[in-house]
Amino acid sequence: MRLKSSEQAAILSTVKCLDTNARVYLFGSRVDDAKKGGDIDLLVMSDKLTLDDKRTIKMKLYELIGEQKIDLVLAADDSDPFVKLALETGVEL
Repeated sequence: MRLKSSEQAAILSTVKCLDTNARVYLFGSRVDDAKKGGDIDLLVMSDKLTLDDKRTIKMKLYELIGEQKIDLVLAADDSDPFVKLALETGVEL
């Protein structure tokens, strides 16, 4: 996994401030240690978070870890095939 421990901590604390029960997964190219670059793809499993919360999370992460390309997906369940794939290939933070 190509995320610094400080980045992982920033992501988790930012999400958990809004929903303590949320589960956060890193998926995509950053999961593969052999690859370079790439954006930060995050899946947040929560039945509480809203689109406003998504915007808040992204703004706070830009403050904490710098202006990196962050793709943030919110999902309440795994009924969407994309969410299922992200859960299968991702790593829980």
